[in-house]
Amino acid sequence: MKIISAALLDQAHNPGQIPSPPYPQVAVFGRSNVGKSSLLAKMMRRRKLVKVSSTPGKTRAIYYYLVNNALLLVDLPGYGFSKAPRGVANQWRSLVEAYLDKEPGPKLALHLIDIRHSPTKDDISVHRILAGRYIPSITVATKADKLSRSGVIRATNVIGRELGEPVELIVPASAKDASISADPLWDRILAETGITP
Repeated sequence: MKIISAALLDQAHNPGQIPSPPYPQVAVFGRSNVGKSSLLAKMMRRRKLVKVSSTPGKTRAIYYYLVNNALLLVDLPGYGFSKAPRGVANQWRSLVEAYLDKEPGPKLALHLIDIRHSPTKDDISVHRILAGRYIPSITVATKADKLSRSGVIRATNVIGRELGEPVELIVPASAKDASISADPLWDRILAETGITP
């Protein structure tokens, strides 16, 4: 997809700040160290737009990025960060639940899984929450540059089996490897949402 424009439209640090923007939303879920911010920067071709931290769990707010004045990529706080105090983790969970409850809600979710590891209990739990809320989702296997081609095939098979997801629907992705384009992911997003950018 050709990115004509991308900008931070809004942000929410607590449930009372969650907006109801007039654009279709694509919510981005993932563990705190899954490479979510880096992948978003690559997708929007705006390396400096998304703040990428070297410390997992740094994103504690919801960020709304308007792409091509057509759709919002909604960067949600990461989950499963073991070093986060319980109170902080509960705040994150409350914020995400409030976001999901806010109308009109996401039209689609991207669920990012680190391709190097089997899905965690938290990954499986989030997958079930999305299914339980009838939110269509695309499973994205991040950090695909870390594995060989055959390793990617084996790893996506494991992810598919653990999540009960057809392996051919899992999209390998990389924030760093230019040879792994973001276009297949954008193609899936546009096909799933029916959005014309």
